Amino acid sequence: MLVPILVLMAALGAGTGAFAQTPVDPPDRVAQLNYFDGPVSFAPAGFDQWAGAVLNRPLTQGDRLWNDAGARSELHIDSTAVRLDGATSLGFSTLDDQTVQLALTQGSLIARVRSLPPGQRFEIDTPNLAFTASQPGDYRIDVDPASGTTRVTVQSGSAVVYGSDGASADINAREQITFSGAGLAQVAAQTAPALDPFDRWAQARDLDEDRSISARYVSRDVIGYQQLDNYGDWENDPSYGVVWVPRVTVADWAPYRVGHWASIAPWGWTWIDDEPWGFAPFHYGRWAQRGSRWCWVPGARNVRPVYAPALVGFVGGSAGGISFNLSVGGAVQPGVAWFPLAPGEAWHPSYRASPTYVNNVNRMVINHNVTNITNVTNVYRYQHLPAAVTAVTVAAFAQGQHVRGNARPVAAAELERARVVAPPAPTRDPRSVFGASKLTQAHPAPPAAVIDRRVVSNPVFNRGRAGTTPAREALPNPQLRPEPARNADGGTPRGLTPPGPASPAAPAAPTVRPPLAGVPLVPRGQREPSAPARNEAIVVPHPAAAPVQPPQAVPHQPAVQQEPMQREQAQREQGLRQQNAQREQAQNEQAARAAQMQAQQKAQESQRAQQEQQMRQVQAQRMQQEQQMQTQRAQQQTRQAQAQAQAQAQAQAQRAQQEQQMRQAQAEAQAQRARPPQEQRAVPAPENRVRPKPEGERQPLRREEPRPVQVN
Repeated sequence: MLVPILVLMAALGAGTGAFAQTPVDPPDRVAQLNYFDGPVSFAPAGFDQWAGAVLNRPLTQGDRLWNDAGARSELHIDSTAVRLDGATSLGFSTLDDQTVQLALTQGSLIARVRSLPPGQRFEIDTPNLAFTASQPGDYRIDVDPASGTTRVTVQSGSAVVYGSDGASADINAREQITFSGAGLAQVAAQTAPALDPFDRWAQARDLDEDRSISARYVSRDVIGYQQLDNYGDWENDPSYGVVWVPRVTVADWAPYRVGHWASIAPWGWTWIDDEPWGFAPFHYGRWAQRGSRWCWVPGARNVRPVYAPALVGFVGGSAGGISFNLSVGGAVQPGVAWFPLAPGEAWHPSYRASPTYVNNVNRMVINHNVTNITNVTNVYRYQHLPAAVTAVTVAAFAQGQHVRGNARPVAAAELERARVVAPPAPTRDPRSVFGASKLTQAHPAPPAAVIDRRVVSNPVFNRGRAGTTPAREALPNPQLRPEPARNADGGTPRGLTPPGPASPAAPAAPTVRPPLAGVPLVPRGQREPSAPARNEAIVVPHPAAAPVQPPQAVPHQPAVQQEPMQREQAQREQGLRQQNAQREQAQNEQAARAAQMQAQQKAQESQRAQQEQQMRQVQAQRMQQEQQMQTQRAQQQTRQAQAQAQAQAQAQAQRAQQEQQMRQAQAEAQAQRARPPQEQRAVPAPENRVRPKPEGERQPLRREEPRPVQVN
């Protein structure tokens, strides 16, 4: 019998709105806290309790971050990088497929918007204004609660800021303007100053991203790709194409084994890995085992990535839920077990989702081709492999405890009987949401004044609904937040804003635009029909504005008195037409500047590509030179070895010859000693005497002559 996969999912992908979305589908993307240095705290949506920040934790709508004094942090949303300085408070007002709306109530923020597709909105709300990026660029926002001002610096790109009264102002590249109040009152305006230490730190992080090797193999919308460069290697695989192999030293390491689980609404259980590189490989793509090593198969680079919280399958002994029993300290406890999905294996959410959503989150690369995964059986590559299955007790799982120290082995025979089952039901236990280890650690919390401070939102896109009144609001409360208790005076506790009735529709009011770069003031509601449409706010008055008065009857005036009024009306209309023409000209100039900026950015990207190519060529030359030097060193070593061997051979021959001579001398000496002593002491005979013959040789007979007899 084929059993559908019911596995854990928290699909939140980096999207551009290209895929259709039904009301039952959750958002396709989250933010990742990928770096922090110093005391950083967070409060999940629905909680007023703060805890120490967790690396690689997904952040979503309603979450809040606090950088204490001296701390810095970095997070990514798609390809956009957001960096926070010390004493900075940030909240996520809206985070869905089309809108990123952040609330900056205090401190400094630098955002690098790498891409801003049509229909996407990137907004930062402060107590003085609502900042909206008009195009990709580098932006900095500084909120000073002591002076009650917000300073906006545009290093590149362009932006529009909105006040609480519907006023707006354009800020172009290399401009810096400081605003006070909530009506865009300018305190100072100047060219963007020189970079300070916070700017230089952010710039260095940007340069590292620009030089990322992993960006060649995965989309820049894959959150966490930047951390792959220093912790693994890219290799070619004949079955999966380009894969990433992590450099791990743990003997029994397997995917989804070093980290913990957290319950993050509205998706449920989400895997949070402890490794500094542990975000992208556990929320995109699939894992495959090559021999004794694991490799990550990222998927197609040209396909929009869709985020998932953990691409795993859960196994148990019954189809109704997890039923593993694990032995802990001699006692048997219920357990939870899971395994990573392999390339080509389907993954289904445990909550309601449209078929389009399920198809998009399962798009993979098989043999370099994009395929839609359709496997819905309960037969999986790593389901019965003990080296791939990780099991812990239900208590350790639900309390967000670290898996590494709580994992329990599961026998292969028990895995053979296990089936794919649904994950445990998510909970709102603080230990499940925060992680048990973080609740007991010391952590800073923002001051009460920071939490109570309200922000100004965009009048057009206030809470994602066009045409609503601009409101100064506290950080939003998601639907899962419990109903807050009232204070003694009947008010709402800090950080919470009660929902109010919708404001009635009101006629458009003239825009009060602060003076900037010589742009004339023009009522937005009186644009000429021939003027090109602009994607901008439909400005409505503040709720505190005077109510609309009904039209009153105009008494009849004589023709003599009406003629000056007609001329005055004509003059006003002519003045409005001139103002509209001037505004249209200013818009055209701004569009030309934007086009010029885009051309400059393209030129810079081309220049960076050329520089990278030159760097690769230089590296290739260096490698070639190193190879040549290695070859020369090898040849020199060979020659030295040959000369040394020849010298050794000659020395050995000389020693052999000397030894032979010594042996001959010794033999002669022995022979000399072996002769009789008489022969040794014999005196050589004179020359006229017969020399004695050697022993054994016969002496010739000598005939003696008779001696004459001497007569006396």
